[in-house]
Amino acid sequence: MYTYKDRVRVMIVTNGFRIEGDFHVLAGSRLTDALNSKAKEYFAITDAKVYGMDGGAELYAPPYVAVNRASIACIFPLE
Repeated sequence: MYTYKDRVRVMIVTNGFRIEGDFHVLAGSRLTDALNSKAKEYFAITDAKVYGMDGGAELYAPPYVAVNRASIACIFPLE
């Protein structure tokens, strides 16, 4: 069964990286709803761009990256 989801463009800051990409939330849900749910240890980020924390150039541009909940220092929407 497919669950419809909305995309939210986000920036995620971890200890060593800054990640920009699409975070997928249940249709009609907010980003905070997904973050407050303890059901997942990893969040799927698509169309990602990964940068070093030195503010430098793009390091990676994977179509998908799984980000561990515990590694997220900060996350916010880019819209």
